[in-house]
Amino acid sequence: MNAVIYGFTMMFLIITFGEMSGGYFNPVITLGYTLARVLSIPQAVCYFFAQIIGGIVGAALVRASSPDRKYIPEFNGYHSLWFYRMDEMETQMTIMLSEAIPTFILVLTVLITTLDRKKRWLSPLAIGFSIIVCSYTSFTKWRGSTSMNPLLRFCPAVAFSGRDDGETLWKIHYVYWIGPIVGTLVASLLYRFVFALGSKRIRIHRPCCQNQPYNSEGNYTNKIPDEFGNIGKNLP
Repeated sequence: MNAVIYGFTMMFLIITFGEMSGGYFNPVITLGYTLARVLSIPQAVCYFFAQIIGGIVGAALVRASSPDRKYIPEFNGYHSLWFYRMDEMETQMTIMLSEAIPTFILVLTVLITTLDRKKRWLSPLAIGFSIIVCSYTSFTKWRGSTSMNPLLRFCPAVAFSGRDDGETLWKIHYVYWIGPIVGTLVASLLYRFVFALGSKRIRIHRPCCQNQPYNSEGNYTNKIPDEFGNIGKNLP
């Protein structure tokens, strides 16, 4: 149920605020757009700090609204999202992979569906269901579902720090940053090499094609440019 709520919440937020602000609620999505050359570095930095501030304020409101203002390790029999406890069969590497792989799927889904005009109208639905599927498939009874968002671990840890359970809140915290960042890097590179269109695509120029002209969309053409750079007649 938590995965469904998480997915549909993100879907509604993207539909509501997507046209207004771009729907940048997740720093790994911001990083993915930056690597895809959609956002500039200054824009990404501004979004990142806005996300941190919003996340900390939200976590602080959760703490203020709780009855005893204490960190609750379990909710309805399930461990809360920011509770760190490894199973005997788990290692830090397995947790990192469980964060990297779903984040890879999410970021690749976001980039492909939002940057292609033909698929853009489906992007909120695709993103929401990718979150639901990844959350369900990565669920464990020890640490809940994958976050696919480092701030879902960082901001509650900041808001609930200073208590007896502070060590638990920050335990192996770095894996929840490294995993999503690695997944984002791989997804962004795959998008740039395989799925991107026009100038956003990274092309490996083969020796046979080094002198072959290409058009403004970044695609090779079989037409000869004249002395003014205009595309002319077809090659024989």
